[in-house]
Amino acid sequence: MSKKQDQEEFKNIVNLLTNVELTPSSSKDRIYNRVTYKMETETLQPYCKKKDEISMKKNKWRATTVIASAVICLGGAFSTTSYAQELFQSILAHYQVGGMEITQYDKELPTPAVNTSSSNPARNDEVAPLPSPLKLSLQEARSAMGMNFPAPSWLSDYEYVNCVIKGDKMVEVLYKRDKKTVNLLISKDDENGIITTDDVKVETINGTKVYFANGIVIWEYEGFRIELYSQEDFDAITLGKIIDSLETGKPVTQAEIEKAKAKIQNAGPRATAAPAPVTQN
Repeated sequence: MSKKQDQEEFKNIVNLLTNVELTPSSSKDRIYNRVTYKMETETLQPYCKKKDEISMKKNKWRATTVIASAVICLGGAFSTTSYAQELFQSILAHYQVGGMEITQYDKELPTPAVNTSSSNPARNDEVAPLPSPLKLSLQEARSAMGMNFPAPSWLSDYEYVNCVIKGDKMVEVLYKRDKKTVNLLISKDDENGIITTDDVKVETINGTKVYFANGIVIWEYEGFRIELYSQEDFDAITLGKIIDSLETGKPVTQAEIEKAKAKIQNAGPRATAAPAPVTQN
């Protein structure tokens, strides 16, 4: 992109945001996110280099000047608003793995405000108890979902506990050893995302590209995305053994499908009741 084109695009963006009519339902965040999206897709960012699935930031975005000018037009002095200061959170890198986008920022993101109004029917100190989850074998979960998802036949000294179905694209497979647990979220054609300010590590283990972000270990296997949540860190040798032990089940019969679906239907809420995955702090 030439300098002349650069300046013209800059003017177009500023003019567009200057002429926006803000109503009570309008959101500066929405405007900012749209401009940010343009930069992330390189419409406004010629200084980005890509390598494999990773889009790395070469330098600090000069395009933040565009947003700064837009905010001056929309909301007044730039340096006096906390909102304006938040706009300098730069994206360092993007990673894509099996429908999941991992976005790494260079500073902490703002924490959303919590509604503590007395009109809120749910109290912050109250946690609704979950019913005991329905017990399913791997084969029953595969039959009920109609998805022959992979699962490890070896997971160190952890033992299989249960499967919890999360819709038609994801299943949670739980393992336990004493008081420690390992949760595997296995999905296909499911879109999700992670944002982090910590380093994102990428390693190739036994020929598989493995991502480490926010305490989660993520990789792909034959079109499935696998997310490993554990209360202890596994080394590369152990992870390699887990990856190599992945296998799908035997073909399910129509009788197995009908039996599994009936079991889940009769269980009601218990079919999807499960604690959230945990990670090592």
